[in-house]
Amino acid sequence: MPRIKLANWYGDKAPGEELDVDEVQLKALRRDGMVAEVLGYERGGTLQPGSAEVTSSTDEPEAVAPEGQTGRRKR
Repeated sequence: MPRIKLANWYGDKAPGEELDVDEVQLKALRRDGMVAEVLGYERGGTLQPGSAEVTSSTDEPEAVAPEGQTGRRKR
């Protein structure tokens, strides 16, 4: 179970407080910008860069506009 430090208020929990959350809650809180830092797991292990840490809420590649096109129409 991951342990996080809050970036913003979450219910009655103040920013900077530490919480134990499950993987689904972690993903939702990251998406909403509520996670300041993932501290590690309850078992005592810490997260290493590139480990099971969730980095994005979608697995789809970002669409890139071709050079010179801004997406705006001319009138």
